[in-house]
Amino acid sequence: MSRIQTWTEGWAEGRTSFHGTNVHKSLLEFQSKLLVKKPSRVLVPLCGKTLDMRWLAEEGHEVVGVEGVIQAVMEFFEEQELPYKESDVPGIKGAKLFENEDKKIKIYLCDFFQFSKDIAGQFDAIWDRASLVAIDPPLRQQYTDVLLSVLSPGGRILIEVYEYNPEERKQKGTPHFVPEEVIQKLYGEKCTTIDLLGDNDHLEGNERFKERGLTWMRQKIRIMVLK
Repeated sequence: MSRIQTWTEGWAEGRTSFHGTNVHKSLLEFQSKLLVKKPSRVLVPLCGKTLDMRWLAEEGHEVVGVEGVIQAVMEFFEEQELPYKESDVPGIKGAKLFENEDKKIKIYLCDFFQFSKDIAGQFDAIWDRASLVAIDPPLRQQYTDVLLSVLSPGGRILIEVYEYNPEERKQKGTPHFVPEEVIQKLYGEKCTTIDLLGDNDHLEGNERFKERGLTWMRQKIRIMVLK
């Protein structure tokens, strides 16, 4: 089963506990660190149906999501009650572009590894929430290469990752453990700045992670600036 088939099956079975029902707290708290340019062109990789996209658009920014699961894209536009138009994407076989009426929100339905600046141009900002942590470790470098290739010089990435003891975890899978050394390896040479903005307990109130055997879990929020 392919990566996209696996995620498609998860959406069909309702395994979407990663989806938040509100605009993400860290995006609201650290928006001034990410959205320096007004307005910004913002990429949301592996976007699902996040409410963050609508909030960003309502703040005046242009938002581009990339998602591999058609159900997620359809549910976003339906739940947000946004009329949209659908078109083919030149350069990616089978890919589709969904955009709302004022074109402030665009979602590319495709494999993220086929996404490029030739397809959608470059971005001022990237909001990586539940994206890197969803990528299988052997594919992290490839994912990062795509991400950085579409970010303009001086562009910013606000990223959320998790740290925990992977040896405690009974059920392997996402969100993957992403320690600081992985962030430094992936982004250190390409970014002038990697600053830790938030370090929060993520186990309290998250019974599903306790049930998986974890005794501690930290949410780390960082801002990174491309050279």
